[in-house]
Amino acid sequence: MNYTPSVHNKNKSRNELLVTLKGVKYGAFAGFIATLLIALAIAAAGLAFGFQMGTFYSVIGISLGLNNIVNAAYVGFGLHLLIGTLLGIALGAIGIRWKKIRMLIPYKSSLFGVGAGVVIWLILFLPITSLLIQPSIQRIVVILAIAWQKAILADQLSHSITNIALIAIVFHVIWGAIFGFAISSLLRIRVYKIKQHYKDIMNIDPKIRLVTICDTNGNIIFYRHRQGVQNLLTKDESKKSLEMAMAAWKVRSELSDKIGKGMYVLAEYEKIKRITMPFGDDFLLYLTTEVEADHSSIYYRIRSLEAGLKY
Repeated sequence: MNYTPSVHNKNKSRNELLVTLKGVKYGAFAGFIATLLIALAIAAAGLAFGFQMGTFYSVIGISLGLNNIVNAAYVGFGLHLLIGTLLGIALGAIGIRWKKIRMLIPYKSSLFGVGAGVVIWLILFLPITSLLIQPSIQRIVVILAIAWQKAILADQLSHSITNIALIAIVFHVIWGAIFGFAISSLLRIRVYKIKQHYKDIMNIDPKIRLVTICDTNGNIIFYRHRQGVQNLLTKDESKKSLEMAMAAWKVRSELSDKIGKGMYVLAEYEKIKRITMPFGDDFLLYLTTEVEADHSSIYYRIRSLEAGLKY
């Protein structure tokens, strides 16, 4: 069976989709948390400017056409969380695909977030302030004055909104830093989990010689021999053997639509057994054992460990 370019492209697209979905999931969580924390900072800044709690969100809601100050605040707050989460999704998907390795490093991921925060302030926050909020100043003043039962000067409110718009770059920078650190932490937790799984797999059976965890493109995440076990192959030979196993697995994936998802592949030699199998949603497990090892028992016990990757 030939491994055609169309099969390669199909598998590559699937692998890229799995990676992107991880970025979407982690980005959504990081974006939500960062936005929630910034909401607290915005509330504190509003109080510092002499406004009541929730005024920033009330202004957004009123600008969108709401007349009730409380409902406007809820709508403004909800939209803020929603937009922050959606931005997190977009940045997570871009970041994990663009510089996946760097996203694992907290300070580099935070720098990525800071840069994104500045861009968001420039192309999203400032236009919203200028095109949506500023033109609604008179209406905002009237509704706030009625709700607070005190006079409010339009020029004073307009000046305060302008100042907040400029200061908001600081909030966006902080949001980006929090987002970057959060998504980096999630990725590092996942890598730590994978490392723990390597140890758990190695402990399943003393006859397991080698455990290798890689992504579905063949990029090695972890590669370890059991302590005291002599490697039968050189480093280059081991790499070649892994590449052959990964290529064979990709070829078999061509038929998965017709015969179902591959469970595992066993190759038995005179001196070792080799097992290749999917592990989690986006990893492949490659391991070797002694010939006398019970590969069926090892397989099912590995399957029981996969739950830790389902997040």
